[in-house]
Amino acid sequence: MMISMRLEKIMAIAVVLAVLTAMASGLSVLNTRNSVVSPAWTMISRFIVVLVFGSFGLAVARESQLQGSLLINVEEWSLTVRDIVNYGVLPGLVLGLINYFFFFTYRYSPLVASRIRDMKSIYDSFIISLDSGMAEEIVYRLFILSCFLFSFRHLYSRIAPLWPGVVAILPKAMSIVLSSLLFAMVHNVYGFTAAFFGGMLLGLIYVQSGIESAIAAHFCANFLFFSASYLS
Repeated sequence: MMISMRLEKIMAIAVVLAVLTAMASGLSVLNTRNSVVSPAWTMISRFIVVLVFGSFGLAVARESQLQGSLLINVEEWSLTVRDIVNYGVLPGLVLGLINYFFFFTYRYSPLVASRIRDMKSIYDSFIISLDSGMAEEIVYRLFILSCFLFSFRHLYSRIAPLWPGVVAILPKAMSIVLSSLLFAMVHNVYGFTAAFFGGMLLGLIYVQSGIESAIAAHFCANFLFFSASYLS
C-alpha cells in the first residue's frame, strides 16, 4: 500500500511538471517569429519527455534521499520560500550576471538559436527562460544527476569502511561534474564553458536544496542574461 501511494504521488507530480513544461514550451513556439515548428507537436513531445524523465527522476531522487524532492522524500514539504530564494533565486541572479559579463559579445553569434537572438520583449525572455529552466533541470538534474548519484553511492558503498570521508563526498562530486559535462555538450561552442560551470552550480543547488531551487536558479539566470543581453 505504501509503495502504491508513493508511485501515485510520483506520477501525479510528474504529470504536473510535464503539463507546466509543455505549456511553457508551446507558448515559446507560438511566440517565435516565423517558426515552422508545430506548437501542438512541441507540447506533446515535451510532455512525454518530461513525464518519463520526471517520473523516473523523482523515484531515483527519493531513493537517493535528496532534499526538497517535491514532497516525495518526507511526509511534509521541508523546503521554504526562504530556501528557494537563498539557494535558487539569488545564486541564479549571480550566475546570470556572470554570463552577461563574459558572453555578452557572443549574443548575436549564428550559433545562438534564432528564437533567442530575435527577442523583442520581457515576455519573450520570460517564456523562453521558463521553458528551458524547467525542461533542462528536470532532465539533467532531476533525472541524470540523480541516476549518477544513486549509482555512485551504491558503487562506493563497498569501500565505505575504508574511506568513509571520501565516499561521503566523491559520489556527489562525480555526479555533479558528469551531469554538467553532458549538460554543456548540448550547448554551442560559445556556451559550453558557461553551461559546464553553470551546470555545476545548478547541480550543487539541486543536491543541497532540491529541484525547486534548481529550477528557480536556472530561470533567474536565463531571464537576467536574456533580458540584459537582448532587451537593453
